[in-house]
Order: sequence, then C-alpha cells, then structure tokens
Amino acid sequence: MRKPLSTRTIALRRVRITGALCILLSGGAAGLAWQQDKKEPLKGDVKRGKVIFEQNCEECHDPYSKEERVGPGLKGVKEGKLPDGRAATHDKILDIINTGPAEMTSFQDRLSAQEKEDVVAFVMSL
Repeated sequence: MRKPLSTRTIALRRVRITGALCILLSGGAAGLAWQQDKKEPLKGDVKRGKVIFEQNCEECHDPYSKEERVGPGLKGVKEGKLPDGRAATHDKILDIINTGPAEMTSFQDRLSAQEKEDVVAFVMSL
C-alpha cells in the first residue's frame, strides 16, 4: 500500500505541471504566430476574375465559345483541356498569363498576383 503524498509533494507537482503547461502553451502561441507569418497561397475569385478578364482578355479571347478571335475561345477549359489540347492546370494558365505565348501580350507586369489568380479561377470555370 502506498503512502499518501505530502502537501509539499502535491504542491511541487502542481508547480511542475503548471510550468510545463505554460511552456507548451507559449510554444503553441509562438507556433501559431509563425504559421500566420507564412505566406498563404493566394486564392482566385471567379467573379473578380470575370471582370478582369472582360477588361483585359475578352478583346482577343471569347470566354463562352470555342471560336477564335485573335486568340482561341476558352469555352470548355473547366473540362480539363486548353484549346491547344494541353492540360488546363492552374500553373499552365498562370504561365500563359505571365509569358504571353505567340502573339499574346504578357500580363506579368500588367496584373497583380491576386488579379492573375482571379483570372485563372475564372478561366478554369469556363
């Protein structure tokens, strides 16, 4: 049979537990602050992307048809293929916006990172 713990022993254990909790919680708070400092990936907004597309892209690209204007129509991109048959991925569409292949103007310095993400979201919804 065990001896009952003294009041002093109980008090010391409480101090140790409280100290350990403080360390864990402060480390957790620091970890949370560290995560908040990380850059979250930007998320595109389809509605904003539509407006930006209309202002910058629609002159050359028909979003609701496969018919070519100056550039290809983009209807059907949401089904996973670009007009040239390549996979319609976020990164590929962003690359096209940034590099402007063939006769297309590059929008790398014309649109903000958020605006580009919005356009990608819109194009991927077509």
